[in-house]
Amino acid sequence: MMLPEFIYGGMDGVITTVAIIAGTMGANIAPKYAFILGLSNILADGFSMGISRYNSLVDIVKSNTNSELALRSPLISALMTFFFFVLMGSIPLLPFVFDIKAEFIGYYLFVSSLLAFLVIGLIKGLTTKKYIKSMGEIIIIGSIGALISYHVASKVKNYI
Repeated sequence: MMLPEFIYGGMDGVITTVAIIAGTMGANIAPKYAFILGLSNILADGFSMGISRYNSLVDIVKSNTNSELALRSPLISALMTFFFFVLMGSIPLLPFVFDIKAEFIGYYLFVSSLLAFLVIGLIKGLTTKKYIKSMGEIIIIGSIGALISYHVASKVKNYI
């Protein structure tokens, strides 16, 4: 199973997308631009994460053939990191696809992101059997990322 790729790629995909949307909300930017920025970022950042995963695994394989990571295919791992980043990172964009009124985007963003974080935390919990702890950690980390983005954007907009 590609558990590290799912957790790493999926979590970063959701957090990155939530941060972009929260930042646009904090700066009072029209929702359509949040969608455009979120979608373009999912693909570009997902590509970057996949390539980074590939490069890091190739380096590990070259330097330490006895490593457990050396048994993984760098290409498959990179593709799965990209896939999970895009898959999970797309969830916070769903409210924009369904033409939700602008004043409700924040609520739908919260619910869709919370569900995505819960799924990631639940799957992460498969390794430790500490499901509640894993889900809580993921939700806290994701929430901090969103709050940072929102508050920075809401303050910076006053100076531009």
